[in-house]
Amino acid sequence: MTRYILALAIIVTGFVSADASSLFGRVIEVNSGDVITIFNLNRPVRVKLMGVDAPELNQTFGDVAKRHLSDLVFEKSVVVDYAGIAADSSLTGRVLLNDADIGAQMIRDGAAWFDPINGNRLGPTNREVYQQSEQAARSEKRGLWQEENPVAPWEFVKAEAQRRNPVASSKQVVADTKPTRSVPAPELNNFTLMMGRMNAAPAQPAITEPTGAWARSTSRKNWSRMQPPGESFSVDIPEEGERLTVSVPMGDEMVDVHTYMVREGWAVYSLAWFKGPSIGESDDLAFKSLLKDFLKGAEEGYKRGSGDTNFKCQSRSLKNISQSGFSGVEYDMSTCTVPARVRMFTKVVDNERQVYIATVAYGEDDENVTRFIKSFTIKR
Repeated sequence: MTRYILALAIIVTGFVSADASSLFGRVIEVNSGDVITIFNLNRPVRVKLMGVDAPELNQTFGDVAKRHLSDLVFEKSVVVDYAGIAADSSLTGRVLLNDADIGAQMIRDGAAWFDPINGNRLGPTNREVYQQSEQAARSEKRGLWQEENPVAPWEFVKAEAQRRNPVASSKQVVADTKPTRSVPAPELNNFTLMMGRMNAAPAQPAITEPTGAWARSTSRKNWSRMQPPGESFSVDIPEEGERLTVSVPMGDEMVDVHTYMVREGWAVYSLAWFKGPSIGESDDLAFKSLLKDFLKGAEEGYKRGSGDTNFKCQSRSLKNISQSGFSGVEYDMSTCTVPARVRMFTKVVDNERQVYIATVAYGEDDENVTRFIKSFTIKR
């Protein structure tokens, strides 16, 4: 069954595009006007708002900026699209609440400056939004811009350093306590923590290119019945997802693995289907092999992403859902470190194995999780 491992790797790692590194959690502390701490997978994660520099806590308006950020996000669930690790080991990234950019909001409200150094890591569109937000706050004299000559935080830090070391010569360079550049971060997000990357031969480039936009949107979406042309399954699933096709080696053949991924709230819904060569293995062996590799990838991804080796996951129950000539199983993985539910269908026709997989990873098991998994069926 090693011929199916790469296909499964594509399925379980497809939740994250190369351009989208994100995690989510509840804000448990607001450390300053530009730093928060979120609770993600049973551990605190410190996050520096990218492109944002709020007044220092011992600076004029510093306490106001902290309170304003607290009013916006404290005890709320946010998404962090991170781009690196700062000098103090915190993540640096954009913080989103219901798709609203909190960093841009802080700047627009006059509670912070646009950070000209860290802001270079923003994409062109977001960088322009941040810059325009500061210009608007300045012109409207919002927040700290009500002062005649507000001191930028980086200038305040430099002045404080010079005050503490007054004998420093003008030729000496005062160290800037702000990180000037963040190093690339490893993948660390709920999707990779759940699914992980497995050791397998490299796939060919995607036939359709990923955008990653689906992973950043937590908004509620319209649901519809999906039934890909020529396939034997159908399912109720949110719209506005991303569909990809990746060509992978399977035995002596190249096989197209199709996926559809979409996010709604804190749940990630994924479909995958492919047809590949069979060597006479039983359906039961196929299911066991797929599940084994699924759990192996989940454990490896969790270790790499969090550094925590205490990953636990096993199926609570196995249900036979065979129908319309397909063998089918449903796995309840609600006790896993990252809860999930999985349905698989398979059938061999003329030495070709058809595989259909539906997976949902969730924060809380709600009616939509059940709706999705129960609706994934084989058409009669």
